[in-house]
Amino acid sequence: MIEEVVRSGLARYEYRHFIIFGAASAFAALATECAGDQGAWWEFHDEYLLQGMARTFTRAGAIELAQREELDVARFTQCIDNEEHAERILQMQQQGIADGVNGTPSFRINGQPGGRTLEAILNQVRAAADATEDQEGG
Repeated sequence: MIEEVVRSGLARYEYRHFIIFGAASAFAALATECAGDQGAWWEFHDEYLLQGMARTFTRAGAIELAQREELDVARFTQCIDNEEHAERILQMQQQGIADGVNGTPSFRINGQPGGRTLEAILNQVRAAADATEDQEGG
């Protein structure tokens, strides 16, 4: 149903890192961004989440995953060792805190905190859509 709302143009889906498990979580965000440099952002992200690695993610585990995903391991390793995306991840974290995010996943509807259940989120999206139609005279 969320895909339908996004496809309709009423909403957009954005993923932003929000560090909740300390250093391992921050490293997982960094490694995901480095994998994204090679077009494997979602594959990398989904794999470590599926394996429950977000809390215990290590450099060795990231490199092993990069090998399995057939990334350029030297380029990937250089990216994580140089912390090439650390500033961007820190900015996402700071923005999340400023926006009142206190956990994941989090949702925002028209700049306001979203509900915690799918039903609540969809109700908010529908209300926002109705308000937009009213403003447009539709």
